[in-house]
Amino acid sequence: MQQPASLTHCLDPLSRGELELVIGALRRDAVIDQRHLIAMVQVDEPTKSALASFQRGETIDRAARVTVLDRSTGKVSEIVVTTAGDVRSNKIIEGAKAPVLSVESEMAIAAAKRDARVIDALRSRGITDIGSVRMEAWPIGAQIPKYLDDGRRIIWTPMWHQPTPDANFYAHPISGLHAIVDIDSGEVLAVENDQQIAIPQVAGPYRQSQTGADVSLKPLMIHQPDGVSFSLQGHKINWERWSLRVGFCQREGLVIHDVWFADNGNQRKIAHRMSIAELVIPYGDPSQGAYRKNAFDVGEFGLGNFTNSLTLGCDCLGEIVYLDVAVANPDGSVREIKNAICLHEEDFGILWKHVDIDGNVEVRRGRRFVVSSIVTVNNYEYGYFWYFYQDGSIEFEAKLTGIVLTLADTPGKDHPSATELEPGLWAPYHQHILCARLDLDIDGDVSGANNTVVEIDSFAHELGAKNIYGGAYETSETVLGRELEAKRVIDPFKSRFWKIINPDRKNHMGHSVGYKLVPGHTTFPLALPESTIGKRAGFMYQHLWVTKNETFERYPAGDYPFQHSGGAGLPEWTQANREIENTDVVLWHVFGTNHIPRAEDWPVMPVERTGFHLKPSGFFARNPGIDVAP
Repeated sequence: MQQPASLTHCLDPLSRGELELVIGALRRDAVIDQRHLIAMVQVDEPTKSALASFQRGETIDRAARVTVLDRSTGKVSEIVVTTAGDVRSNKIIEGAKAPVLSVESEMAIAAAKRDARVIDALRSRGITDIGSVRMEAWPIGAQIPKYLDDGRRIIWTPMWHQPTPDANFYAHPISGLHAIVDIDSGEVLAVENDQQIAIPQVAGPYRQSQTGADVSLKPLMIHQPDGVSFSLQGHKINWERWSLRVGFCQREGLVIHDVWFADNGNQRKIAHRMSIAELVIPYGDPSQGAYRKNAFDVGEFGLGNFTNSLTLGCDCLGEIVYLDVAVANPDGSVREIKNAICLHEEDFGILWKHVDIDGNVEVRRGRRFVVSSIVTVNNYEYGYFWYFYQDGSIEFEAKLTGIVLTLADTPGKDHPSATELEPGLWAPYHQHILCARLDLDIDGDVSGANNTVVEIDSFAHELGAKNIYGGAYETSETVLGRELEAKRVIDPFKSRFWKIINPDRKNHMGHSVGYKLVPGHTTFPLALPESTIGKRAGFMYQHLWVTKNETFERYPAGDYPFQHSGGAGLPEWTQANREIENTDVVLWHVFGTNHIPRAEDWPVMPVERTGFHLKPSGFFARNPGIDVAP
């Protein structure tokens, strides 16, 4: 539901009404017409200095950044327009290729299904009902065939058979047959019919109507008789001592803005903006077709477009408050997603406890505030969960579930880069690599903060004067002074973490206040750096990057990764090797999972988790949880 104008903040997501007004104004003034498709519309977020002016009561016009594809020329433009309909700028982005748009995917699949070569190839496999074939439109994530590599925007179409309307079609991959389609023209450029592999026939039922789902427990009720403990004003949340704003981006999905914590009544800033700026899935199977499956779910598809409408009792449990969001469709219409963002609080066990020798027991149960959303991109679901704790810490957790991508091969064949789930049904090895963009302002104000990043390792001296008994260890601190020095990887042998400090603010012990970034479950890319995906997703070869904060540096693989030659984003920006000590910086944390599919991941995989923590480290004078009531 659109918030009243009085509650609209310059960081809030664009409402349905604002989107319709912006797109309508561009059409009215002939800035766009029938030649154009809307790739995405995002809030044109104000600078920190402008935001500070807004906080002081000055007026800031809300504005949208509209990314547009001109189908007649293939050119991409970015148009900044106010929600009053005034165009601020209109710039062609030379060399950019627009992401894959939903209407283009639909058109490409329809063209492939009409193609006589596809129809004949399917008939040779015993499939005569084209309606029973499911296709997906994927970017070619590896080397484009040379005879097609002439700059056109192209996709390819993995295929599956759905023998009955409610069958799990991922159980029946049609391997060896693909169409390659020019998504600008809708022309089928080629049909690859290289292998005639038998379609696996073992079903993969997972719906309740198919499985019975008869393993049950007694009801578990979560009840808050006095209502929720948080307040919501527009998109601003106040919970316990936390204050934050919930944002949304058509490209990134869920965004967290303007995070503060009240320390003994004093509001202290922690973060300006936090999001997952990219999600890339490199597939490690070299077999025909599978090697192309290297997708940027944020940069090539716009992850926010695929946000679910959440269901109480299923996706969310407890006393829930939902926020709706709106997205622009390629044709300029606006689609509202109900219950897109879930807000709730949940019990999280013991916050702290101690039993004294005199028998006195002090124990506090912990609670956390949760902001979450879930997206479905083809076969996979990604749940994004931001947790805020009573000890002043923040956690991000990604929950991965859905159906593993499948291909067909000869049953029992030596296929070293995939798991055989059923006879002839294989799930390729792959990785899910996420990159968080963390614009932190540790103990700053509305206009930001000058911060420094320090790498902290634990180590032991050799047995001797500094380690007499062999059990002593110390820590070393290394200030990351320039961008090239700040390209870092995790080191579990040294219990490595990174601390973000404010050198201008001291705690009660005279040390710089800070927060530490603690990596969680993570992985390292196995695709070689010289591979196509390695070049285009060069950010994934470091677990930490630190850059000088620039508003135009938004995405770690660059703004337009689709069919990009590579090297954009973090690898390019950091070549400037800018000074990053005691200035406004952005941390980019890369993390994820290496998914070697198991039999137990079929037909739908249980949730797998990955993420990280931000924990106060010298930020407070003592444990903030001490003040929590029993």
